[in-house]
Amino acid sequence: MQTFTGLVKKEENQYASLCIELDVASCGATKEEAIDGLKDAIETYLEYMTSKKKGIAIYRPVPMDGLKYFLFPETKRPGTGHPDSRSKSFRACMRSTTPPSPYSPHHNKP
Repeated sequence: MQTFTGLVKKEENQYASLCIELDVASCGATKEEAIDGLKDAIETYLEYMTSKKKGIAIYRPVPMDGLKYFLFPETKRPGTGHPDSRSKSFRACMRSTTPPSPYSPHHNKP
């Protein structure tokens, strides 16, 4: 069994959770819901990536700036001049039922 790191934070009226090794996220009304949602999201993501025979591409750590925004939402996005607090695109990604894409809004594009 693999072990992954999950971060959980309070965000307005919900909790957000993030797996830093896989860049998979979830949310819930309580910490427990956020953690359970993250476990489900990780399981779904791993099943999908394994079925597509993605190998080492399964592991894609959260980019440092994405981690910084998750931990410190008042941090300014590079080049924008305004805080990236509680971004709508990040919330939409957390509620997604499909496996996250490496081209999602909170990823650095290649």
